[in-house]
Amino acid sequence: FAHGGFKMAGTYSPRGLDNQGLRGVIPSDVSKLQHLQSINFSGNSIKGNIPLSLGTIPGLRVLDLSFNELNGSIPESLGQLTSLQTLNLNGNDLSGRVPASLGGRPLHRVRFNFTDNAGLCGIPGLRECGPHLSVAAKIGMAFGVLVAFLFLVVFAACWWKRRQNIIRGQKLAAAREAPYAKSRTQFTRDVQMGKHHRPHETSPRGGNNESSPHLLS
Repeated sequence: FAHGGFKMAGTYSPRGLDNQGLRGVIPSDVSKLQHLQSINFSGNSIKGNIPLSLGTIPGLRVLDLSFNELNGSIPESLGQLTSLQTLNLNGNDLSGRVPASLGGRPLHRVRFNFTDNAGLCGIPGLRECGPHLSVAAKIGMAFGVLVAFLFLVVFAACWWKRRQNIIRGQKLAAAREAPYAKSRTQFTRDVQMGKHHRPHETSPRGGNNESSPHLLS
């Protein structure tokens, strides 16, 4: 290719470029080869994104990029390959929603394989996609979570400080009250001891009311 996107780790095989130890990224100018009908880069160590320009090769029938280290999303432009019959993207690190233009291809007997890409979603056989959030929305959500967390930390710190102040105040009040409580206890004890040692007063014996003389009216 013109800009040497690949580095060969072994000898080139005229039968194809699969399992040839290719490293690097797929050059975007691969689309200049407009006569291509098949691209097979499977079983290498290719990284980076799938070039948008691959969707501009009108006669492309087979695109096999399986078992590499590709990441990012699947380009919408691949849905423009009207001659495409086989699309293998399995065994990579792709993510995002599978383009709707590709998701409908099984109805036209086009073979494709998107498996072993943990981040892909949106078609039968893959996980369901969650709501799409823009980068700004994700940043806003993260900021909101951070603010809520800081609020909880500040609230917990204020509550703890207030609780400590209450406990400290109770201890100070108890310390101030202790001498007075001790004095009252001692005074009560002295009073009780005084009552205990005071001699009992004897009341004079009174006669029986029945034997006392009655006044006659």
